[in-house]
Amino acid sequence: MAVFGDPASESAHAWDVAAGTLVGAYQGHGGTINAAAFGLADRLLATASDDGTTRLWDARTGRQLAALVNFNDGSSVVFTPDGYYMADKSALRGIAFVVDNHAFAFDQFDLKFNRPDIVLDRIGLAPKELIDAYRRAHEKRLQRSGFTEEMLGDDFHLPEVALSGVPPMTSAETSATFTVKATDSKYRLDRLNVWANGVPIHGRNGLSLRDVPSQTASRDVRVELVPGPNLIEVSATNEKGAESLKESFSVQCTAPTTKPDLYLVAVGVSKYRDARYALTYAAKDASDLAACFENGKSTFAAVHVRRLLDGDATRDNILAAKTFLAGSKVGDTALVSVAGHGLLDKQLDYYFGTADLDFDHPADRGLPYEAIEDLLDGIPARNRLLLMDTCHAGEVDRDEATATAPRQVAGGAVTGRGPRAKLAGYIERPPSRNSDLLQSLFEDVRRGSGALVVAAAGGLEYSYEGADWNNGVFTYSVLKGLRDGVADANHDGVITVTELRDYVAAQVADLTHGRQQPVARRENPRVDFAVGHTSASAQAEH
Repeated sequence: MAVFGDPASESAHAWDVAAGTLVGAYQGHGGTINAAAFGLADRLLATASDDGTTRLWDARTGRQLAALVNFNDGSSVVFTPDGYYMADKSALRGIAFVVDNHAFAFDQFDLKFNRPDIVLDRIGLAPKELIDAYRRAHEKRLQRSGFTEEMLGDDFHLPEVALSGVPPMTSAETSATFTVKATDSKYRLDRLNVWANGVPIHGRNGLSLRDVPSQTASRDVRVELVPGPNLIEVSATNEKGAESLKESFSVQCTAPTTKPDLYLVAVGVSKYRDARYALTYAAKDASDLAACFENGKSTFAAVHVRRLLDGDATRDNILAAKTFLAGSKVGDTALVSVAGHGLLDKQLDYYFGTADLDFDHPADRGLPYEAIEDLLDGIPARNRLLLMDTCHAGEVDRDEATATAPRQVAGGAVTGRGPRAKLAGYIERPPSRNSDLLQSLFEDVRRGSGALVVAAAGGLEYSYEGADWNNGVFTYSVLKGLRDGVADANHDGVITVTELRDYVAAQVADLTHGRQQPVARRENPRVDFAVGHTSASAQAEH
């Protein structure tokens, strides 16, 4: 076989040299082809071009199977001619879709087109077991997001939004006002959704349009801006729950940058009303985390702390802490940390163990996950982080939870932060294969409070505490990453929230030999804010 490129047509032709016959023509590159190679007994052809892509072809038919694009940070995306793709999570920001000459961010279409199973099946090199696992992970993702394959079809009815009075791309103003017009040709409108850097400015439920039921609505919207980039996104949802494509614009705010304040709610329960479930380090975790930020103020102009320890950590007191967080400003950082027991009820719903919890009826006084994240929803601060140092803090895959068998874990001086772990010999369930794939492959495009939520353990795992760490292992790793500066992966003197997340996940898995693996339960890919500085950078500031 031999391949000859045609610079004029940006195509290539393959010839069987011995027979002197044309095997196939390969058209699709947007630049000169400068390299080619055959594989799998000449059944596949790979070509590289000046257009920045490497393309894979069926050598016999000339059909393009997939294209590969590499980014400067080492990430990559592989996509098929009809738009399906698989990508490193860090590469997703480099993906956009164009509809009627309008560009839309990846998350508008990610549920439909982020399909590693389809991409690998088209290429034909991956084992069937891996393709099937990716397909099941995709189906689980749809289920968690409240969609079906039919709802993602090409004819799914959507409302529409249009924006007017959009501010200039660069502005010294600290707010932006514009007009949103929403329409729906079939159903009444239910709400407008407005995000600033991935944070819903009217809370996760949006701005209600139910006061005057109609298929059209026009509203003037005001959004406060933070210094630097501001991505504003707007959509409308109709009464059937269908959401429009998001219209968006960006404003680079040139107002002076100021250090943010930190608003920290630190909750830790070691002493429970039911003394059988006492822990050793959970209250200490909350105190140590608060002290870490209070003693390392170089990142923040001021640190405001609400401590809720042991007997003070009741359901009512924790929920009341939202008033404290509401005192923040738009440019501030809000952090909620909970440490203590985490429980799953018979329906596998999660509850945080408050000090006065009835462990036989956790729904009575325990806090469900949604109530904990709701502390961060609708508050002024745009930078939002939730740390959960409890058992079962990650999202549970209910289908696999009933199918996986428990296994014994050596306890020693280590205690699990779940009642079954404490009283039944540290029983643990293996992590979910679907959950692993969901975490590694897919961005969570469900938009909750706009917070990054980091769970100490998967939904079927226990989190551990012990004398070796003098804390919970998760909080120990958070403190080490911040105090020692070792979470600063790129060594620029600033520890961002995603650097801290990645460091803690690796550290905890290493310290527990893989028995406990932190996961990001929610993510906000729009923003990566600072939560710490290394000692050298802090000294330089002073």
